This record gives sequence, structure tokens and C-alpha cells, in this order.
Amino acid sequence: MHFRVLNSRIQLLRPVRKSIRLRHLTTMAPPQLTLTPAEKLFRQCLLECRKEMQGVPGMKGLELRWTGGWVRDKLLGVQSHDIDVALSTMTGMQFGQALQAYLRDHGTKYEQEAKQQGFNPEIKDIHKIAANPEKSKHLETITTRMFGIDVDFVNLRKEVYNDESRHPEMEFGSAEEDALRRDATVNALFYNLDTQTVEDFTKQGLEDMDNKIIRTPLEPYQTFKDDPLRVLRLIRFACRLGYTIEANSKEAMKDKSIHEALRIKISRERVGTEIHKIMAGPDPYCGLKYIEDFALYAVVFANPGDAYSPDGQIALRAYDGLKRILDEKSTICLSLKPKQDQVLSWFLAAYVPWAESSAKAYDAAWEGIKATNTFRRVLKDAIDYRPDILKAVELVNTDKASRADVGMTLRQSREAWRSHVLYSLLCDIAAGNFTQTVERYQEFVAFIHEKKLEDAHTIVPILKGNEIKDALGGPKGGPWLKKAVDVLAQWQFNHRKATKEEAIEMIAGKKTELGLG
Repeated sequence: MHFRVLNSRIQLLRPVRKSIRLRHLTTMAPPQLTLTPAEKLFRQCLLECRKEMQGVPGMKGLELRWTGGWVRDKLLGVQSHDIDVALSTMTGMQFGQALQAYLRDHGTKYEQEAKQQGFNPEIKDIHKIAANPEKSKHLETITTRMFGIDVDFVNLRKEVYNDESRHPEMEFGSAEEDALRRDATVNALFYNLDTQTVEDFTKQGLEDMDNKIIRTPLEPYQTFKDDPLRVLRLIRFACRLGYTIEANSKEAMKDKSIHEALRIKISRERVGTEIHKIMAGPDPYCGLKYIEDFALYAVVFANPGDAYSPDGQIALRAYDGLKRILDEKSTICLSLKPKQDQVLSWFLAAYVPWAESSAKAYDAAWEGIKATNTFRRVLKDAIDYRPDILKAVELVNTDKASRADVGMTLRQSREAWRSHVLYSLLCDIAAGNFTQTVERYQEFVAFIHEKKLEDAHTIVPILKGNEIKDALGGPKGGPWLKKAVDVLAQWQFNHRKATKEEAIEMIAGKKTELGLG
């Protein structure tokens, strides 16, 4: 699973949407969009390329459209830097090669114009991303970057499914057929570069934007059966946009046969990508709750090869707890930073049902959503170190904790201590009373702050290895040395102003304890 930071424009969708009035769009003339200077120059370049390259097969009669998310975001008043270009009579490769040839002769003109207008003049060569049906990527895509805009070129198409293959056959299609094959009506809008108007071939996209509804262009059950990943995509868009999933689509998303198709038909990398985008979006709680509400929790997060069946209700209680912490508990947030580490925090909440087995959790996070090694390691260590964290929390809450007790607990977690403590907190919330649990952990994080233990993992032993060896008269190395370093670190936590001489005297007195006497 590739965790990456989503474009910051996602965070702008909600406040901007409140000021948008789309109702008139469904009853009046097609809406006009205002292009940025870079978009205007890009449009000009495409149209002039078409005019200049009429001798290229497929270029004559070519209709050029911008599609999907760019159109939707423009209508919402949100700037997008990604444009998909749909071609009526050419493949992406054919047009990309023609555009590249055109720019060899005319590229300087556009670069100079971009510089004069004050935006990125860069024009990159085209790049092919091959089709990969085994990972449900059924069409070759041609990409480039022009004037700061990431561009994909692809022909209008329809998908033909049959019972003998789980992969659709891709054929040239009309703009209407291309719109109808898409995952949601609000993602099926087109911007015609010639007429400069928005086209709604599903006859529902603009109205659904007006009513804040997510629905499939065609009958939902068959839509999800053809491509089960659309279930997760609709969840993601509903949460990203703050829209409601239409009732028939909801019912189809609960269907067990759709769940089984998602489990066996879609690569786990693509599942993981959708889950990451949900967790990184403006409302992770919404998306993860939908997944549990639709009985998709085990389908998404579990290891398909493991008989273990996780309890999604436990995860839901963890989600509820994390949401309340983010909404209400500024002290916890300030110390554990779940907002700053948003994706990791929701990832850990999702795997609370695996709290009894770090090995199973580690495997499930890979086999289920292809989580990165870093995330899986944080999860495994959070489970392994949880008994020590629980002990430290108890010591603090009974006024029996020393600085060393808590310092050594955080030290073993290294820089991931906040995530480990958060995971333990979410496990306890999922198993018990929210208020009482949070109060206990608030005492714990207050102790950490009071004793200045936030950087406990960076403590440097006051003695070097050779100095410890000389003080103990021990052999050159061995397991005893690590134990001696731990003894020294623990002592340092409680003796913050100790001298090197005092440390040598202390460690020399631990010879028997270290098995060297």
C-alpha cells in the first residue's frame, strides 16, 4: 500500500461547496467553466495540434474533452491540477505521439507564452503506463505534464464483459457509453473543448451534484459485479465530497456476491490504494464506518488466506474513540499527534481487532491492504509493547511511577512511541468506557510532559561501550553489554544531572546483576 499525502485541495471541498449553487444547472443552459491561464493555454495547444495535424490517421473529426474529476471539482469551485483528456477517434498513444511531433515544431511558442503569463512553462515528453488486467487496469494510459498540469490521454471507450473472463474487453465507444461505464454520475461529466460547455450524458450528474448524491450511472448491482472496486471508490467519493450514497447503491454494496468478487477479483494493491485515500481524506471516519456498515470489514482488512475472522464492531468502537479524541480531547491530541499522523492513526484503529496477535496483524496488513513495511512494523511493535505500556499507565495512575519506569517504556518504542500509546488507548476504548479510559491516558501523557520524556527515545548513554566494559571488567562484547546499557539508561532517567564518575561507580556495582560476577 502506497501511503502518500493527498492534494491539499481535498481539504477545501467542504467549505467551498457550501457557497456553490448548482440547482439552476439542471434546468438551464449547460454551465460554463472558468479556466485558469494554464488551462486556457493547454486547451489552445490541443486544438491547434488537432488543426495542424489533420493528416494523422484519426485526427480528422476528433472530438476533445476533459473528463471526470477535473470537471466535478471545477463545478465545486476547487482547483484541480490533473486533467484526463478523452479522445473520440484516437488512442492515447496515437494522439500523444502526434502532440509530441507538433510540439517539436511549436513547443517554444507555448513555453514563451507560459513564461510571459507567469506560470510553469515546462512541457514533458509523453510516458506510457501499460495496461495490467490482473490488477484491474484494463487500458493503456499515456501521461505527460504540461504547464504544471498532470495529463492523461485515453480514448473514449466502453467495457464489454462476458461470463468466461473476469477482465472486460475494451472497445472504442461514444461519449455517452464512456460516461455510463464510469463509477459515479458526478465523475461522468465532460468538458467539451470546442463548445466550452459541460456535457452530462448520464442525465443525472449535474442533478446529483445539486442534491449531493453519489450513485452509479447504470444499475448498481451489475456495475459493482463488473468492477467490485467501485464499491470502495463510491465510499471514498461520498466521504470526500460529503455526499449521501443513493439507497439502491447502498443495498448492492451489502451484497455478499459483490464482496466475494471484491475479494478475489481485485488486486490487494488497488484495494489498499482506495483505503489509503479514504484514510487520508477529509473524513476517514465516514469511509471506515461505511465499510463496517456494508459488512466489508473482513473483506478489506483481513488476510484472505487466514481463517481468522476479525470483529468489525471492535474496529468501529476504535473509530468512534479516535473520532471523539480528535473532536474533544485536545490534551491527548497535543501529546500523541493523531491529526499530524492521520493516515497512520486510522490505520492503527482499523487493526485494533488484531490486538492479541502481532504476527497475524503484521500479515493481515500486508495481505489485506498491502500496507508499507513501516506501517506494519509500527503496528506489530504497538501490539508487542502494549503490555509494557499498560503497566506504565497503571503505575502513573496509582502514583507509583518513576521517571525511569515511563522513560524506559517510551525508549523501547523509539520515535513511534506516540503511535504505540495511541494504539493501546484505542484498544482500551474499544474494550471499555471511553471517559474512564481517556482520563487514565491523559494522566499518563501529562506525566510524560511534566517529566520531559517526549524525547526519551533519544537518550544517549553517559558512558561509551569501552567505558562500561572497563568499569565492569567484562569480556569484549556479548549480550551482557546491551543489558548494561539498559541498566545505565534506566539509572540516567532517575539521575538526570549525574556525572560520568557517578555512572561508572553505579555500573561497577551491577557486575553480579549482569552475570559478570
